[in-house]
Amino acid sequence: MSHGHLQIGYHGCDIAVRDGLISGQLKPKPSNNQYDWLGSGFYLFEADQERALAFAEAAASEPLRRLTARPIASPAVVGCIFSIQRCLDMTTSTGRREFENAHLYFQATHLRSGQRTPLNVPVNPLDEEFLLRGLDRAVFEFIHSKLFQVYGFEYYQAVRGAFRQGPEIAPRSGFHRDSHVQIALRDFSCIKGWFLPAEAELLSPEELVKAQAALHAAREANPKSRRRVEAD
Repeated sequence: MSHGHLQIGYHGCDIAVRDGLISGQLKPKPSNNQYDWLGSGFYLFEADQERALAFAEAAASEPLRRLTARPIASPAVVGCIFSIQRCLDMTTSTGRREFENAHLYFQATHLRSGQRTPLNVPVNPLDEEFLLRGLDRAVFEFIHSKLFQVYGFEYYQAVRGAFRQGPEIAPRSGFHRDSHVQIALRDFSCIKGWFLPAEAELLSPEELVKAQAALHAAREANPKSRRRVEAD
């Protein structure tokens, strides 16, 4: 990642949320869920519109998996232009070393206090992927809170990581079908603007009303998600 340069990311969401972000009627809010492997933040797929749409489609088609904090009725993608000055980049040796040191410090702190250390675990016992990232999340939040105490502000504006996911494309190739690079934005002042993908169009007022009604119905069908009203 080039610090300070303009970057492009894509956020998978409901089409009503997409139009709300584009119009400015909705503001992004940090996601804070068990599966948010980079800690709390507004999640973007770096330069990968197709992967962002696949995520939104999976959340819409499998609501019981609760891949998002609130349901998606009509999958869509919104583009985000952002610029980050201070990023904890887990694709670099420096970022991984920061995480490793923080993990050791985090473990020692929990041992001294007798607290139970969170774990990364699969959603289902038969899953090969550890999608519930309790440990990773806790270490990232520990990094942010430690720096807040030292410097008096959240030094890292974002966390960036590459995640290997899905079946291997070719035997022993190391390339997996659903792998992606994600960015968890913590400082929303980094966001410079929103845009529609080239082939997309904003909904008409009538279409927006219908999309909002569909989203409301999806929330009613999933009451646990109704507590969140932001664009996640």
